[in-house]
Amino acid sequence: MLKQLAAEQNQEPLHGNEGDHDHSHGDGHDHGDGHDHDAHAHHPFDMGASVMSHNMPYSAWEPVHGHPIIVFDLGLHAAMNYEVISHDKNFASIDGSAYKEWASEIVNSDVGDFRYNKESFNVEGLSKAMALVKQDAPLVMPQGLSWMNNQIFFGTFALLLFILVTGFICKRKPDQVKPEGRIQHFMEVFVVYLRDEVIRPGIIQPYADKFTPFLVSMFFIILTVNLFGLIPGTGTMSGNIGMTFAWASLVFLSMLGFGLWEQKGKFLVNLVPIHFTIGMSPIWFLLLIIEIMGLFIKPIALAIRLFANMFAGHTVMLVFLSLGFVIISQDPEATTLAHILGISGWLFAILFHFMEVLVAFIQAYVFTMLAAMFIGMSIHPEH
Repeated sequence: MLKQLAAEQNQEPLHGNEGDHDHSHGDGHDHGDGHDHDAHAHHPFDMGASVMSHNMPYSAWEPVHGHPIIVFDLGLHAAMNYEVISHDKNFASIDGSAYKEWASEIVNSDVGDFRYNKESFNVEGLSKAMALVKQDAPLVMPQGLSWMNNQIFFGTFALLLFILVTGFICKRKPDQVKPEGRIQHFMEVFVVYLRDEVIRPGIIQPYADKFTPFLVSMFFIILTVNLFGLIPGTGTMSGNIGMTFAWASLVFLSMLGFGLWEQKGKFLVNLVPIHFTIGMSPIWFLLLIIEIMGLFIKPIALAIRLFANMFAGHTVMLVFLSLGFVIISQDPEATTLAHILGISGWLFAILFHFMEVLVAFIQAYVFTMLAAMFIGMSIHPEH
């Protein structure tokens, strides 16, 4: 079983066709390496590729690595997997003319991308690869939606699902004063706790109650995408550094905007914990520089903290799940060791998965608590 799964993971990433592969890259040149690349040749397990496709923003949804079900960015996906796609037996005969303009944008782009090497393909070859992916993938997004990736897709789906559930079940009636039913009471517990134990201690009134809807919403957004990302085969939006920076940017704008609103022109002056005097001016200006840097460092740390914790947890689970594949790909004869480590790895991954549920709640709570503290410190530095 492990041999078969390892072969699927490494040798037939898109198609799994039997027989010999055509080695033409669409440029009219032979590889010239003097080797016959058998379709069942042994290749090491690519842990980096697995991390890229499962734990990072990826151009396709691949529950099994190398077998995309939804392709979000056709050009990027073809470029990243070109070395494998170009060895498919249908590569030489497929017509890629419909994608030459898109392929040309990638090949001629001045922006570098560490995920692929532009020197390994040309416009004709990349357009053929794009056509081949389009032919075999069940669903391919148009170029206008190529900004999407697996994490944004599943994070958006999770949030829409959460909005629908809470909108229909948790919405109060016009004449309703107290919560009704278990779900409304359950949500009320979270809201009241966050308001009384997290937001009000961190932000002075009347701003505390005004920020409660924003910070409670932030808590549930992060919690929802954290938990949904634990479903096998999906993507975790909070494991995307771009998304965590976007959320932290909202906190930074709140710090800056409401700090200026409350303190007016004294906002920067009040950042320094000591009063300005001529004798203390060198230290005062040094502290001012440090506090201004801290104004930016706080939201940056907020973003990196959430991203690092979620990314690290999912990567550890992937390492446990991959133990058997790593062994069998390095030594196909070591089936006993591969099965022992593989089963042990899956057991550890299941246990770690339950711990990640707790981490999902903790990270949402910590982000909300720190956001409340940072906003409160900006509105009233002595608070």
